[in-house]
Amino acid sequence: MTKAIVAFDLDATLLNDDKQLSIENQQALQALRANDCLPVIATGRDRFEIADIMTTGQFDAIVSANGADVYLAGDQLFEDSLAATVLRELAAWTAENAISFAVSNHDGMAISQIDDLVRLNYQRIHRPLPTVNATYFQQRAITKALTFIDETPAGQQLEATLRAKFPTLTFYRNSDICIDVVANGTTKASGIATLQTQANLAAIPVYTFGDGYNDISMLQSADVGIAMGNADLAVQQQANYVTRRYDDHGIVAALQHFKLI
Repeated sequence: MTKAIVAFDLDATLLNDDKQLSIENQQALQALRANDCLPVIATGRDRFEIADIMTTGQFDAIVSANGADVYLAGDQLFEDSLAATVLRELAAWTAENAISFAVSNHDGMAISQIDDLVRLNYQRIHRPLPTVNATYFQQRAITKALTFIDETPAGQQLEATLRAKFPTLTFYRNSDICIDVVANGTTKASGIATLQTQANLAAIPVYTFGDGYNDISMLQSADVGIAMGNADLAVQQQANYVTRRYDDHGIVAALQHFKLI
């Protein structure tokens, strides 16, 4: 019987600076399962991007694309696709403003163009550059888009214009150079709730770990929301508990504190 659901953001939470699971965190995941807890990945990334992490961590439950794509034991439980008309409008607006625009789903990703922000983003996350294909979104269901806009004054103005022009979408700035775009109301919290409902785990307590602004929904909605010590103060203030940094045994310290391992 499952005693608890424990959901983890990846970057700057569960993963180390090499974007891998440390031996310590691998052992913590094994201990969680031995204690009848269900470890869950809750990430802004798509499922195809994290196949190595899923294998290393032996994850069965995946909430990806900020809640837009949910899997359990290899089966897709939920997919929230962006409307084709909205994607066409996004593609046109980003082209007009010379902004790199990527679209993705659980199978793959393509991008309109490669620029310096794109190169920096994929260098940071230790992943290959996506394929250039400006019409990729016309050929398949898309669960997430990315707009590569930096946080310079000019970039901030562009971001404000983007958000105002597309009020029916949900935006998450995932770094100083990139913004995630998903369907309206899609959050990590909604993805976890879908997992609970579909897996008949609605009555099971939920613990969540995160550091970013796209983690706030699941920190707030969980029975226990745990912010990493490296999270911004505004994120920490939304949590029930603040643990140590991701690179200072933060995951294990919190799991031990709440007697989950």
